[in-house]
Amino acid sequence: MDLPAITSPSKASRAWVAAEFGPGGTVVAVTRLRGGVSSAMHLFTVDDARGERHRAVLRRWMDSEHVDGAERVEREAHVLEQLRGTGIPTPRVLAIDPAGSSCGEAALLMSYLPGRVELHPADPEHWLEQLATMLVRIHNVDVRAPAAESWLDRDSLVVPSWTKRPELWRDAIALVDEEPPRDDQTLIHHDYQHFNLLWRRGRISGVVDWVFGSTGSPTMDVGHCRLNLAVLYSPAYARRFLDLYERESGRAINPWWDVHQLLVYLPGWGEFLQRQAGPRTVVDFAGMHDRVEETLADAMSRLS
Repeated sequence: MDLPAITSPSKASRAWVAAEFGPGGTVVAVTRLRGGVSSAMHLFTVDDARGERHRAVLRRWMDSEHVDGAERVEREAHVLEQLRGTGIPTPRVLAIDPAGSSCGEAALLMSYLPGRVELHPADPEHWLEQLATMLVRIHNVDVRAPAAESWLDRDSLVVPSWTKRPELWRDAIALVDEEPPRDDQTLIHHDYQHFNLLWRRGRISGVVDWVFGSTGSPTMDVGHCRLNLAVLYSPAYARRFLDLYERESGRAINPWWDVHQLLVYLPGWGEFLQRQAGPRTVVDFAGMHDRVEETLADAMSRLS
């Protein structure tokens, strides 16, 4: 996966951000935020003319050759605006520059949410409960968003050479060649996983990165999160998250979409993970295949 080079915000970008806090605003600090792999994220500290201090996050889409930054800015802003007042802890949109006329790249300025990404929970059960409960809350809000698009590259679906269970993968690939069964349609985050959750005092304080917010099967979120839990942690975490989601939502997951989301792993998925994790954790790439394979077996077992 080729990732765009991250550059510091330009002088024009800084002036644009400062102006959002009124005439005489001054940028006093700019700090690059960890974790972003598809866009540049910077925290701005701004003093307004009255001496009041503000914090805001600027997101810029820099890979204009491969990404329609304007569309992504407008989509994320649209979803975030609708999420205001729903109780879901999301950033507030402060300004957008979809054409890049001020920032040089398509940009979204949003409020800063306190908290940090938690990758080493002291109480895994509580951590997973929080993940499941927040996802249920998201799926229960009434927000209009574009139809979800599949991230599965079917042309790249082949039985992996490293597998110990080739028949499992053949059956899974054959399954997603069929039409998906009818399912509930709700708001989905479409990239719901631990890197997009902020924590403070043992609770989720923010859900970020809504650029792919969509209307789709809620199991798309569940399966995507399960894949991420298997990749970074264990099949046991992935299984427990599913059980907790079903308990909290009163809704049985759709096994077809669960398998579909897990198969996204096949076309070289995860190459960017260490950059996303940064120094917060060391990714165990050696055991990743086995963890995903076991989680896929769990998903396929739910079809019978």
